[in-house]
Amino acid sequence: MGTVLAMRFLPTLPLLAAFLIASCGPQNQFSEYWDATVGSLLAGQEESQNVRAALTPDLLAQIGRPTILLTVPGRNNVESPFFAEERNGDTVTWLSVNNEFLLLQDGVLSGTRGLGGDLMNADLGEVHEALAGRRTQAVRIHRMLDGENHIVAESYVCDYAQRPERVAVGAYLTQVQATQIDETCTGVDRVFENRYWLSGSGTIVRALQWAGEPLGYLEYERLRD
Repeated sequence: MGTVLAMRFLPTLPLLAAFLIASCGPQNQFSEYWDATVGSLLAGQEESQNVRAALTPDLLAQIGRPTILLTVPGRNNVESPFFAEERNGDTVTWLSVNNEFLLLQDGVLSGTRGLGGDLMNADLGEVHEALAGRRTQAVRIHRMLDGENHIVAESYVCDYAQRPERVAVGAYLTQVQATQIDETCTGVDRVFENRYWLSGSGTIVRALQWAGEPLGYLEYERLRD
């Protein structure tokens, strides 16, 4: 499912710690919290880079930001946390500790930055209508950055199917009731399939989405709102 992401995408756990310490400020003694609470979780995990195990509910509460966990299937399911940086209308910009960005428009991938071969933007109006059940087919347009820094437009016609399902999300993979929506998109040169899991309120709690070459598929799940 797509090609691999560069090694620099995966933050080391010490770098994650440094970012969290800086983001929480000097007043809350976060450094001591990291050493006492999270440090014990990392014993023997330095080589496995078990980021998920480090992101406990207590730690997420200390961070104090909406957090998602991104997984890259094309690189042996490597995981990395992203933190909400800013909101512009219905689009939230998510930032990693290595200054890579994801743009999610109401939970649907609309752009990437700093990941190589970036998805510059996507037209998703019809996609949102389909995910809300108001249509069964949609057109989406991706504008990609190619290897020569030229923007190339790709158009896809997408079909949708849905079914109820229990899905695992979060640091401890808690089972929640959700509706799975499969989006099959056909273009001139490729076909890809995205999957979304929506809560009862319509929030996307987990998604697997095509980001284009060379990233392949990106999967994220919400850890903290």
